[in-house]
Amino acid sequence: MQRFWCNVCVAFLIFMSSLATADELRPVRIAKPVGGHIHPAACVSSKGTIVVTYGQINHRDLRILRSADGGRTWTEPTPFEHTIQKTYYPGSLTTLRDGRLMHAWNRWSGENNELEPRSVLFSLSEDDGVSWSEPKPLPRTENVMSVIRHPIVELEANCWLVPLSDRTFQFDPTTGQSEPFGDGRLHGLVPIVRTPKGTFISGGGLRSTDGGKTWKEVEKFPNLKEQGWRHEMVCLSNGLLLASEIPGPGVGGERIRYVLSRDDGLTWKDTFEYHNPGRPIGGRACPRTVEVDAKTIGVVFYDVSEQQEGGPGLFFLCIPITSLGK
Repeated sequence: MQRFWCNVCVAFLIFMSSLATADELRPVRIAKPVGGHIHPAACVSSKGTIVVTYGQINHRDLRILRSADGGRTWTEPTPFEHTIQKTYYPGSLTTLRDGRLMHAWNRWSGENNELEPRSVLFSLSEDDGVSWSEPKPLPRTENVMSVIRHPIVELEANCWLVPLSDRTFQFDPTTGQSEPFGDGRLHGLVPIVRTPKGTFISGGGLRSTDGGKTWKEVEKFPNLKEQGWRHEMVCLSNGLLLASEIPGPGVGGERIRYVLSRDDGLTWKDTFEYHNPGRPIGGRACPRTVEVDAKTIGVVFYDVSEQQEGGPGLFFLCIPITSLGK
């Protein structure tokens, strides 16, 4: 019996030592944006390369950078080739099941740089984000502003669930054809994820177990709908759901944390805080989380406070999944 309790104590100590607190987490500065709509996006390729895009200068300089070692070191940020000398608003990144990366962003102007209602373009990469195909447009409503900020959901090969501000639809990239998703409702500019059980969770606080045909409201759901472009929701491969929350006054609050669901999106109880500088963040942070590997998640966010060492920055933070508890 004594040996049994000794083994239990050792196991407990090992488990506790694997839990990282917010104080122990150390973000890596990966860029120093000038300002404006920085709004990063992120994905991880099938080879493990982390790819991030962000706005360096408001609407005029969309940049891309990569990490091949789990977020420890990064390439120098370079302009994204298809937005050079064009106006834009940052969008999203998604890794497709065939290994290609899909980057969608918001075009603010036409070929001659004349302003027009925002529309969404997408481009694909077959080499971990080094080069990108010629942009193609996503369907849009005539003369209505269309914006994307969250990853698509790949329902099956050549069938994408696309959450835009003005439309929520299924899209076939090979034909360019689209059709309404599920019951045809507009979810708006909020994230939508599919869990390993096939459940769809909408950032509007809705849950569907029948492919989007019917939806039920989730009680005490994190407030993602307000400023849905700012917040995120992701589902890890183990089924754990994470939604961002940024408490505190002002434009950007004072700390960033996850609200967690461990039961397929039915309830959202626990929280995990990962950025608390003890002062106003100053910007909207717009965190975006990726699953780096089976043991680690990484989150990219920005903090534009001049009070921090080095001034405003874009940061990447690795978090052990065990830190999120069970």
